[in-house]
Amino acid sequence: MLSVKLAKNIGFCSGVRRAVNIVEETLIQSKSKVYSLGPVIHNPEVIKQLKEKNLCIVNSLDNLEGSSTLILPSHGSPRNILDTAKKKRLRLIDVTCPYVSLVQKICVLLHKQGLEVIIVGDRKHPEVRALLDLAPGAYTIEKIKDIKEDIFSYKKIGIISQTTQTKDIFFGVVSEILQKNPLIKEVHVYNTVCLDTVRRQDEAKKLADSVDILLVIGSRHSANTKRLLCIGRKINKRTHLVENEKANLNKILKKANKVGLISGASTPQWLVKKIVKKIINLRKEKLK
Repeated sequence: MLSVKLAKNIGFCSGVRRAVNIVEETLIQSKSKVYSLGPVIHNPEVIKQLKEKNLCIVNSLDNLEGSSTLILPSHGSPRNILDTAKKKRLRLIDVTCPYVSLVQKICVLLHKQGLEVIIVGDRKHPEVRALLDLAPGAYTIEKIKDIKEDIFSYKKIGIISQTTQTKDIFFGVVSEILQKNPLIKEVHVYNTVCLDTVRRQDEAKKLADSVDILLVIGSRHSANTKRLLCIGRKINKRTHLVENEKANLNKILKKANKVGLISGASTPQWLVKKIVKKIINLRKEKLK
């Protein structure tokens, strides 16, 4: 008999829920055209719904007029974007996650204190790009093996993390920096991995170890979703990314008795319910 075990933390995190609610409210109330600079969150299913409600996604501010409303995404925006938007007199709606904003403040503080800022995260991710803009010359470390010997010796450094980084990688990087740079003058470490991210990562480990198959529901473009996938696969090789209910679950769930489900922070609860419903229907078909 196929059974389904759901993680406790399913659906949007508080920051994503807040962002989507603000965007939907803005779309209802705004009398002008509403644009978003890139996707508000990293989930195409949600973005599709917002587009149907007349949200326009743009990658540049070039053709936007002063009467337009611009949504700034949940993962933060570089200062040059803000400056350009203000010059164009666009109406700005900033839905940056409050926790991401806190990390930005820490980044600015470390930079102002004269410390060399080290960001543990994906240098191409919008959140990290915004942080790099706030601390010119900052280092980005994606993997532990990227750390070189004595690169930070005789320096004062401040280490922060992308909010969706894995805590194991973050603490691993901190440890490796200290080992390879014994002559560092001063070290400030801020564990800025989001608490919701940590909870989901811990749940992914437990679920992966207790089921035949783990399904990670979310977008391949979502950083936190991809990390849940990696965490699951280290423990359970039968860990799969499921982006929507169109996935071939019949094939994925072959010879499985226990299925675990966990979602990324930008995955809506209604999408999880659709996938659970499909699994239940598959179970009914097998019982016929």
